[in-house]
Amino acid sequence: MHEVDFSRFGTTWDSENPQGFDGATAFKNMRAEFDEAVAKTPHQVGESFFVFGGRSVRVRVVGHDLAEHFVRPFSHLQANGRCAQPPQLTIDLWDDENNRDRMVAATENDLGWTESTVQSSDDRFIGQRLPHTFSCLDREANHIVATIAWHDRIFIYERAKPLARLLLKWHNDQDVQVIHTGLVASDGKGILLAGKSGSGKSTSSLACISAGLGYLSEDYVGLESRPDGSFVGHSLYNSVFLETEHLGRFPELRPHAIKGRPPHELKSVIILSQVFPERLKRFVPIRALALLRVADIPKSRFRPASKGEALLALGPSSLLQIPNRKLGVPGFKKLAQLVESVPCFWLEVGSDLAGTSHCVDELLAQVSP
Repeated sequence: MHEVDFSRFGTTWDSENPQGFDGATAFKNMRAEFDEAVAKTPHQVGESFFVFGGRSVRVRVVGHDLAEHFVRPFSHLQANGRCAQPPQLTIDLWDDENNRDRMVAATENDLGWTESTVQSSDDRFIGQRLPHTFSCLDREANHIVATIAWHDRIFIYERAKPLARLLLKWHNDQDVQVIHTGLVASDGKGILLAGKSGSGKSTSSLACISAGLGYLSEDYVGLESRPDGSFVGHSLYNSVFLETEHLGRFPELRPHAIKGRPPHELKSVIILSQVFPERLKRFVPIRALALLRVADIPKSRFRPASKGEALLALGPSSLLQIPNRKLGVPGFKKLAQLVESVPCFWLEVGSDLAGTSHCVDELLAQVSP
């Protein structure tokens, strides 16, 4: 029986009782615990403002260590001071010190990754349970409340992509469709790097930022259409996952790598705001689409791709890996419009990573604004 245990917050859900998740109760009780944490340790409360998908976001965190690490993957999206407009998303988060020992011990005894997500019957509330994280999104109020039992051995996914499932849902609700691609930029022009797992998105994106290009993503991009038919790509995180054995190809990044916990986490993560903060971009107009595939050649090269090839490569790798069953036909139509609006290329990734960044820069130089 599949079960999502939110009993601590007044509700549970299992596959035999699909209507059982009481999202309103879970959210109310989590907010009450957050308010209690604020009242108990007011000196530990920090507030900051961000811009997610072009929308203002207010974040409150209880716990200095948690706040420091939670902000890092989003730091390039942080606003200078309070946003002028009211926040369109509120995130309230507290360090679950009272339950830290229990949650850490449970993880140490069972090193496997666990992830459970459940939605209320009215689709208003989404709850998620990770090894050290409880979180709940109220889609109507645009409010996320979450607790993390922070410690040094937390799983790198919880560290590098905090609240990912709920933030993907929120972006999609704002008509900023999240797709599974990389995105880098040069001279104010962005190029999407699309391809299935293992096609070279992460290594190509890292090669580009290491060479001085602008960086927005290696996996999640917020896609927004403009009235003139053009598209903008929004950055969600500045964290990158990389096979640990490939760190040797990026010596300047190796000292900043946070290694996973074998045998279940074979990758390492690099928080790029700790390495190249000046090369991180919030958003960029999309001017080209590159379909990646690894080739047994020394230097990378590109050639034109047909619109059909581009849509065939972009659709499955983007829609099927983003958990949102309601995107469906509208989401595919938006991808089709994107493909029609920009030139498309095949980018064959060779063994010389420096050559890959030069290839991307050359490709973008040929693209008209």
